[in-house]
Amino acid sequence: MKTTLSILFIFMCSLNGFAQKKWNTEVPKQIIIIRSTKSYDEALTTAKEASKQLGKKLDLRDLVPDAKIGLTWPEKLCKTGESDEKDFPYYPARGDGNADNDDYISVEYSDGYKGFAKGLYIVVAGITDVSGPAAEKQLAAVKKVYKDAYGKRAMIWYGPMD
Repeated sequence: MKTTLSILFIFMCSLNGFAQKKWNTEVPKQIIIIRSTKSYDEALTTAKEASKQLGKKLDLRDLVPDAKIGLTWPEKLCKTGESDEKDFPYYPARGDGNADNDDYISVEYSDGYKGFAKGLYIVVAGITDVSGPAAEKQLAAVKKVYKDAYGKRAMIWYGPMD
């Protein structure tokens, strides 16, 4: 009986080790982009219109424009510990940490994504897997309204945000 329990315990521990290998890494995702612009005001106007046109929630994630890094959480959120970060300014790129697929409208800053052109506010309509029927369906729905919308591949951080 002790041998069986020991083997079961070792097996359970090894499964946990395999699961951890997928943590603390980057995973490929598709960012659905409606518009890119150097103007935050233009991006915000487009995001509000897209929310209405597409019937999707607008979530700005409490981000505000920042001359130094493009977007940031307000200093109050950073300094009071309401966020995971204490430093100000701080921009958490959409998707970082959980790398989940999502389906809402936001304004993001291109510098937060590897391989994206720098210095642009991007209106994002969702994050999906890089390929597959769900990704194609989500992009096609956006393209019905925004013909120039496109999916851009990005590596999204999956792990703790420290």
